[in-house]
Amino acid sequence: MSFAPTGQTFVLNQKLVSVGGDLWIDDANGNHAFLVDGKALAIRRTLVLQDLNGQPLYQINQSLAHVRKTFEVKRGDQIVCTIEKALVSFLGDRFKITAANGDQLAVTGDWISREFHVTNGGQDVIFASRKLMSIHGGYGIQVAAGFEVPLALAIVIALEQMELQEGNR
Repeated sequence: MSFAPTGQTFVLNQKLVSVGGDLWIDDANGNHAFLVDGKALAIRRTLVLQDLNGQPLYQINQSLAHVRKTFEVKRGDQIVCTIEKALVSFLGDRFKITAANGDQLAVTGDWISREFHVTNGGQDVIFASRKLMSIHGGYGIQVAAGFEVPLALAIVIALEQMELQEGNR
C-alpha cells in the first residue's frame, strides 16, 4: 500500500512521547506546529494536543470503561474516536479505530520499525514511518489531504501511548 504525497508531513519525536512532559510536533520545514501537553499528574495520563496559541484541540487518554485496552480521543467532553487493541492480531492489524459517527479505520503496519498506515475505506489517511525522517528516534507522519490534521496527530499519539504501555518500543 502506498501513500499519495498530497497531504501534509509532520515530525514526531518518539522518545519524547514516552516522557511525562511536553513535546512539539513540527511541520516538514522544522517549524513548531502543535504542542502535546503531558498531564503527568493526572490519575490516568492525559495528553492534550494544542495549537500554537495553547488552545486545546484534542485530549488523548486511556479509557477505564472498556474491557480491552482502549484510548479515547476527545474534543472537549465529546468522544471523537476510540482506539482499541485488536482481539487477534492478523498481518499487522493491532488496533481498531471507531469514530463517533460509526466509521471504522484500520491500522496496519510494522510496529518494530515504526511504519504503519491508518486507512478509511481502504484509502490511506495517515502514514507514519521512520523512513520519512532522518531524525534518530523520530518519524514522519503524513496526513492525507481532506483528513483533519490535528485528529490524525491525536490518533498517532494515542497509538504511541498504547504501544508504550505494551512495552513494544
